[in-house]
Amino acid sequence: MKTELLYMKNMEQTECSAKIISIQKNEIGVTVILDQTVFYPQGGGQPYDTGVIKTSDGAVVFRVQQVRYIDDAVHHIGILEQGDISVGMEILCFVDKEKRILHSRLHSAGHVIDMALKELQISWVPGKGYHFPEGSYVEYVADMENISIDTLLSELEQSCNAIISRDIKTTLVFDDTKLQNGKPMRTVFYGDFCIPCGGTHVAYLNQIVSIKIRKIKKEKEAIRISYAVGVL
Repeated sequence: MKTELLYMKNMEQTECSAKIISIQKNEIGVTVILDQTVFYPQGGGQPYDTGVIKTSDGAVVFRVQQVRYIDDAVHHIGILEQGDISVGMEILCFVDKEKRILHSRLHSAGHVIDMALKELQISWVPGKGYHFPEGSYVEYVADMENISIDTLLSELEQSCNAIISRDIKTTLVFDDTKLQNGKPMRTVFYGDFCIPCGGTHVAYLNQIVSIKIRKIKKEKEAIRISYAVGVL
């Protein structure tokens, strides 16, 4: 079984039609696998989408509470709120749009911090990213020797928001000859800056609105930069 990942080519798409190709029931609930989906499965530091799968007449309603990517298939995990589902059924997918937009803004903001550090000529090596609404941060392999945290915090925030103000367009480049975690290799470009990434992002950087650098601190062997995005 394999699910076509519609969000990989159209990151703003939050609705689609699909066909059920598998239904599984276990201790965590009901798992529905589709031939294609707009639901983003958790990974790359970005949380999963939630939303609804239902028939066009509304007779069947399945609430998607978690989304995971396992062996080339997207597993939509949740509860059946109405009706009954079966393999081969044609359904409609509706992602929680407000949540998707927030997740995309937070994910793109993490990469803008990468861009800002580069413009400040700080050569830290990117590590872990956590782009969840509750406590977003990015980590770097680096040291703080001869760096003032207060000065860096202020300069980094200014640089991030200057980058956002340029309203740079996001573009995608695919290499179907390579795979990344079982998915086609995709490189995300913000102007000349690029990074391999399979998550969802804003179409233009000004959609982030603004970035607030909340804290910079040493975290074991890494430097952690905590951040938040402005309110839409």
